[in-house]
Amino acid sequence: MAGATAATAAAGVTASQASTITINLLGNYISATGGNHLNADLTGDGQADVTIANTYFFNLKRTIGTSTTFYLAGARAYLNGVVAYAFSFGDGGAIGVVLGSQFRSIRYITQGPYYGSSLTGSIPITFKDMNINGGALTRGSLLVTVSTNFAAGFDPKVQLDSFTYNTRENVPDQGSSLALLALGASGVLALRRLRTAQKDS
Repeated sequence: MAGATAATAAAGVTASQASTITINLLGNYISATGGNHLNADLTGDGQADVTIANTYFFNLKRTIGTSTTFYLAGARAYLNGVVAYAFSFGDGGAIGVVLGSQFRSIRYITQGPYYGSSLTGSIPITFKDMNINGGALTRGSLLVTVSTNFAAGFDPKVQLDSFTYNTRENVPDQGSSLALLALGASGVLALRRLRTAQKDS
């Protein structure tokens, strides 16, 4: 279930400056029709940077009698203990999104045509990466979007959008190596090979 993770970051952070780095994640999601592509390794070092638990997705069709058909779909994950859940019942008859304590729902029949619903929020994370802040425990935030979308057939989805962290004064950060992650899954593998070669040399 390892999904492709892509990233962009500021190219290089010198030892004398602190900076805020944002890494954009691509292909890191779970959805009712697309399946589970969540990847807890956000920095590409082979270690989990966020706890992902209780993942679940479904895309079902139910027929009542001979003519009434309902489509049920949903996607859910707990990210560092925070629930992220999107659902569509009755082929868009009712849609809803949950992110932590936030909740938004739409009843399509009573409120007229609606083209989807979404919530976006940040979840605190802490991680260690030997190439970030000298391997020290680093705090950051993970930006997550939970959505349904009419254009996508009301496909409920939980998407990890990006994460942000701060580099520290006088601690070298190899942020430029994160540019390899922009290549997606192949970039993650290339970055791991590079780090392995550096350890062996």
